[in-house]
Amino acid sequence: MTVVDVLLVTRQFAMRWGGAEHSIAEVLDELTKAHPKVKVTVTDGGFDPPGRLRRLPLVALARDRGLLRAVGGGAAPRLVLAQSMVAPTVINALPERVPVAYFLRDVAYWNQWPNNEDGARRWAKAAYRLALAPFTGLFQRENRKAMIRADLLVANSVFMADRIRDASARDSLVVFPRTPVAGTPLEPGSMVGLAGDGADKGGSIVRALARRYPDVRFRIHTRAASLDDVPPNVEAAPWEREPAKLYQNLRLMLVPSQVAEAYGRVALEAQGFGVPALVSHIGGLPENVPSSLWRVADYRSPEAWIAAFEPAYRTAPEAREAAHGFAQRRRIEADRQHRELILRLAVLMEHGREGN
Repeated sequence: MTVVDVLLVTRQFAMRWGGAEHSIAEVLDELTKAHPKVKVTVTDGGFDPPGRLRRLPLVALARDRGLLRAVGGGAAPRLVLAQSMVAPTVINALPERVPVAYFLRDVAYWNQWPNNEDGARRWAKAAYRLALAPFTGLFQRENRKAMIRADLLVANSVFMADRIRDASARDSLVVFPRTPVAGTPLEPGSMVGLAGDGADKGGSIVRALARRYPDVRFRIHTRAASLDDVPPNVEAAPWEREPAKLYQNLRLMLVPSQVAEAYGRVALEAQGFGVPALVSHIGGLPENVPSSLWRVADYRSPEAWIAAFEPAYRTAPEAREAAHGFAQRRRIEADRQHRELILRLAVLMEHGREGN
């Protein structure tokens, strides 16, 4: 492999798909702006995106460990930035002198995704997880080793920093993702929004709310062609890359996640456009709303959501300025954290592991 200044280890095909991928790309952009002569290369370990790493990721990962080790064993850059499932094997194979910043932004690394499916889908998911159990254990062992090997661990929430400490007995640098903040809040709308559908995202909670409040209109942004089992006051909308379009005409944003989101970007993003968010009290989501009024403690209970929804929906128009101000303060804090991160990456790149 050609010697470069920075090696970025990630799932190349998904680099800007989700919040974690977008954030790592943003860090790389800032690092190269601060150091314009830096030479960068990106590797995903040579995986062919459609077939190999997407369908049975942990099986493919175990099968292709030799390929990943070759990437790490042949690399001698001044700095490695790593994230995603392909990262641990590469990190553990790197020469001792190479400094590593490891970005951990997904609770799936610790297998903290419960089975929220129903009926036959629940049994199928349980069987799938049982089949993957040996590979899951292998990945988790390699991941812990990689966390100890890395020079800098980067979390995207206090929640994730706590998980990292539990797994590795090490502290991490918390760097919140920088979500957009509009100059002024959008005009208040009448609809209630949800980004994503399905069991893990709380689709059943939204359906229960829609049936309980037939006069309220709900809009679910989804990649699916259509929505199943929804009352007439629920409409489907396509996935939006432009955040302002996602939050237009919304009175309230729901984030009823049934899994421990590492950060919960959509909650803070909504508030950046002046739309208050009502969220599950799990994972990193509670950090992204201003008070307990916007958190549902018993997040698995439809009745608890119904009890929390009515006051949230009623007061949402008056809460828009406060929500927008919260997002502005969080953006200022995220900007400060990013500056610290870029400085620490620059020190690692300049002085190596001695500058840790």
